[in-house]
Amino acid sequence: MTKIFLILIIQFFLVTAIVAQQYALELNYQFGTNVPIHPRYPKIQAHSHTGELTLLQHTQAKKIWSILYGQPTVAYSIAYQTLGNADILGNAFYAVPSLDFKVFEWKRLDMRARIGWGAGIITKTYDSFYNKDNIVIGSTLNACVILRALFRYRISNTFHLQLGGGVTHYSNGGFTNPNLGINIPFAQVGIQYSFQKPTVPDSLSTQLIAGLPALNQSFRPFIQIGLGLTEMATSRGPKYPVYNVSIGVSRLMARISKLSLSVEYLYNTAPYAFDRQSGSVVLKHLNYARFSIIATHELLFGHWGLVTSLGVYMNEHKYRRSVLVSKVGFNFYLQNYFKNFKNQLWLGCHVRAYAGEAELVEVTLGYNW
Repeated sequence: MTKIFLILIIQFFLVTAIVAQQYALELNYQFGTNVPIHPRYPKIQAHSHTGELTLLQHTQAKKIWSILYGQPTVAYSIAYQTLGNADILGNAFYAVPSLDFKVFEWKRLDMRARIGWGAGIITKTYDSFYNKDNIVIGSTLNACVILRALFRYRISNTFHLQLGGGVTHYSNGGFTNPNLGINIPFAQVGIQYSFQKPTVPDSLSTQLIAGLPALNQSFRPFIQIGLGLTEMATSRGPKYPVYNVSIGVSRLMARISKLSLSVEYLYNTAPYAFDRQSGSVVLKHLNYARFSIIATHELLFGHWGLVTSLGVYMNEHKYRRSVLVSKVGFNFYLQNYFKNFKNQLWLGCHVRAYAGEAELVEVTLGYNW
């Protein structure tokens, strides 16, 4: 009995050691500035300072997506960040998961590109009575996007010194006014404690890739419907629905890359409601409809896809601010896209913008044949 107990203890510590090897810890400091993007943007009185703690998880060659993307590292970051004007803008907290890709490696030096999208909390928002000078953010909870390039220098087998820079962006996607957004370019210094990355036999990677179906690059028709909510001009006003439907074709360019071309019809009820209430114009529903041609690229991660779109509006419509439409967001596929290319059903969540100005968040449902 004692021998069995000792064997179980040894096995527990061996498994713990192997699992621990997948992880690393980072402590980072960022020095930056909040960039005013509007003439009435609150005065930035100080630089931005950020303290960040990050847990990194080394992916292994046991998942198809990690093999195809060269086994990136997954990073989970939490941070406290000052915004340069505590009285009006307050400060921020964020929790952002990221993917960390190796760009190159040379002796003790390597370069990483890290892309993250998560949630940010802004401690002070617009209030028509208490904080009317904050024309920047109207909601406490916001999306937080962080892009950065990092250079790591290996001090020892476990410790790395890290230098780099990037940009942090906060926005609520136009769900609540105002929403100018917060943009903070920064320089970063940090230290990383990294366990040894576990090795996986190449035969396993080869076996997983060999088990995938042959790449099918035929054109596939699809249909997608969407629903969004937005305010008109005033903060804390009612939310108005925005409807859209798209039809198009998509084609796999590679196992991780898909291109689509679609024609979209969108109807925004917010400007229609505004003009109906004002009673100053003749109401015609077609004036509030939009027709556009949109090209979309998608990076595929099996059940998930990272969506970026750019298109042009083909008709004049009320209160048009640009001829360009852009989107960024995620799709979730019911089936693993690496294993099944056709008869796919998906759910999407996208931030839609007039050129680069966020307009609304839409939820979509799509199907391709």
